[in-house]
Amino acid sequence: MLINTLFGTSPAVVHAQGPHEPKPLFEEICGLFFSSPRRDFGAIPDLTILTWNNGNAGMGLFERSLDHLGIPCLILGAGIHPWVNGRHKPSLTAEAVERIDTEYVMGVDSRDAILTGAPARILAELKREFDCDLVFSADRMNWPNLKRFRSFENALPGARESEFRYLNSGAFIGKTGFCREFFGKAARTAPAPEAPETDQGIFKQVFQEFYPRVQLDYRCALFQNMGFISKPILKWGERELSHYVAGGAE
Repeated sequence: MLINTLFGTSPAVVHAQGPHEPKPLFEEICGLFFSSPRRDFGAIPDLTILTWNNGNAGMGLFERSLDHLGIPCLILGAGIHPWVNGRHKPSLTAEAVERIDTEYVMGVDSRDAILTGAPARILAELKREFDCDLVFSADRMNWPNLKRFRSFENALPGARESEFRYLNSGAFIGKTGFCREFFGKAARTAPAPEAPETDQGIFKQVFQEFYPRVQLDYRCALFQNMGFISKPILKWGERELSHYVAGGAE
């Protein structure tokens, strides 16, 4: 189990977001997770888990982690080439949530994330920690790094208590009924013109409209983004994770 000692939380989804390197902590966590005994949690009655994978080389790490835990997954985007996050991720998610009939839905990136524990624990933490309809993972870096996004997210109450204060669309969980509304609007929203290929500019725009029904995981209760962590704040059980990236992003 991953432990964030800064907040005393146990995030179950670990996401090594972005192209920046190195990420030795993520490699270490993956090694510890995949060397653990396989589990067979099966389908979760109240939750559908989805990801986006068009079949390109390097995709599928998230699905491997679900297979290790015996959990099914809905895969969106198979065979779409070329894939453009700013076009396909919002539209395919909007289409999928219209068909999903579980009370909750969780989406996690395929290429660079793993699920490390029981989804039932994520649902329990969601209900205990949050009073909202949709939660996105939170990042130390604002991307696209535009003032209109940074100013809004810096001004939110949770940002005063955490360095993890910027929306990252690599992981979310929410009530399916509300997700139909949110992702439907996202599918109709143009990307930020400064970064037309990224979906995050879309979700950051829609976040501003739907806040506070949409919140960020400031305390890493559900999701742990790995980029730009420069402090020893993570453990795997009792094992200290000591390979930290120098520096950080403000």
